[in-house]
Amino acid sequence: MTDQPPADNAEPTREQRLAELAEKLCRSYTYGVGLEELELTDPEAAAAHRDAAESLLSSIQEAPREDRRAAFHRGYAKGKENQAKHTASDMKRMEAELAELRTERDPDGLRQRIRDLEQAWDELWVGHTGRRDMRDVTRQAHERAIAAERQVAELQAEQPRTAEKADGQCSADSL
Repeated sequence: MTDQPPADNAEPTREQRLAELAEKLCRSYTYGVGLEELELTDPEAAAAHRDAAESLLSSIQEAPREDRRAAFHRGYAKGKENQAKHTASDMKRMEAELAELRTERDPDGLRQRIRDLEQAWDELWVGHTGRRDMRDVTRQAHERAIAAERQVAELQAEQPRTAEKADGQCSADSL
């Protein structure tokens, strides 16, 4: 750009540098669309790129190469940090949406209970837990299995009542 002389060693004019900088700004902000193409579709945006090049050119020419490089690296690091923040917020939002979808599809949480029982079974019998104390693994699996059995019993006890409400008739179990 401004720190690399052209091949014929002739110093580019201010207008040439402005045009080059405006073109580079336009291509970087419009995903590869050149300034001439942008002029045809959106003249205001093209003028904004030219104005930005005008305001930046003098400061770019005055800054030594190392200062420009350091400024670039600071901006790059800040952009990387901001992208990490946006990615983290997007992940939180998507996880919340996923939890909401799972709740809508499985309001009683039966699928999660089944996964917990399967995990307890795997930990108990397969032993791929990474833990050394199998008594602790067995105790935790036993506690989860008992809790799951209680929840299943509660659901089974509740099921005839909901069937009565839906049918309006008494079932044989309720008599």
